[in-house]
Amino acid sequence: MKQFADLHVHTNLSDGSDSVPQVLALAERNNVSLLSITDHNTVAAYTQDTFREAERLGLSLVPGTELDVIHQGKQFHILGFGVDVKDRRLLEACAHNTQVQEAYNLDLLRHMERDGLGVLEAEYTSYAIPKGRGGWKLLNYLLDRGTTGSLLEGLTYYGQYGFKTNTIPFISLEEAVSVVKGAGGVPLLAHPAEQIPYDPYKGDNAGFWQELEGLLAAGLAGLECIHPLHGFGLQRELIALCDQRGLCVSGGTDYHGSFFSKQKQTIGGQFVPLETVRLV
Repeated sequence: MKQFADLHVHTNLSDGSDSVPQVLALAERNNVSLLSITDHNTVAAYTQDTFREAERLGLSLVPGTELDVIHQGKQFHILGFGVDVKDRRLLEACAHNTQVQEAYNLDLLRHMERDGLGVLEAEYTSYAIPKGRGGWKLLNYLLDRGTTGSLLEGLTYYGQYGFKTNTIPFISLEEAVSVVKGAGGVPLLAHPAEQIPYDPYKGDNAGFWQELEGLLAAGLAGLECIHPLHGFGLQRELIALCDQRGLCVSGGTDYHGSFFSKQKQTIGGQFVPLETVRLV
């Protein structure tokens, strides 16, 4: 039976709904033989138990993460593959991003408390996400307090109060590239067409390709060419670009379990052929 790669998967250690063992079991069940867990701003999934279970299931595991970065006033997501999960600079970058993200969430909570929306900073400070559930702390708190009916419903408050993620002081793109490479990995741009405006019905999308060139010039080693939000035509163009320049090629489902309904695929659902992937 044909084997596939899925190099973009999230667990409940960031904003996925499935545990690491559940993710590994689902990958094996769906004929995925090359897997990368790319939780946001953490490599906590990569324990000895994880590597032992992956080996038992016959999975090749590529240590990875998805870092939030700011570049020219915009937020982007960078995938780092093949990283040393004990690298000091990588762990510091992940900790920094987690810290500034939480400070941003706390600022929103304070606005909501001042407006009498039934949330309390003192209560929030001591709140802990229930074991096994992923997602931001604030979204979980709003759900458990009854302010929202689902984790995703909490996202509406960010827009309501004008909170934009491009104002969070995440690490820069250049720093992310340096950190990933310093940890022995390769940095790739995640889902380009979700991060850069792209219209599949336009003839040239010159702005898309121009912005992409600027990001590559910062030292990125490649692109996530295959993704649920990329049409087949764009996938072919991105792979061709990488082939022409000797850049790395990745692909995956961006799986979040039930946390993000927009990702309709299950693990392995993009059917990324092993021979398409290039991480060196």
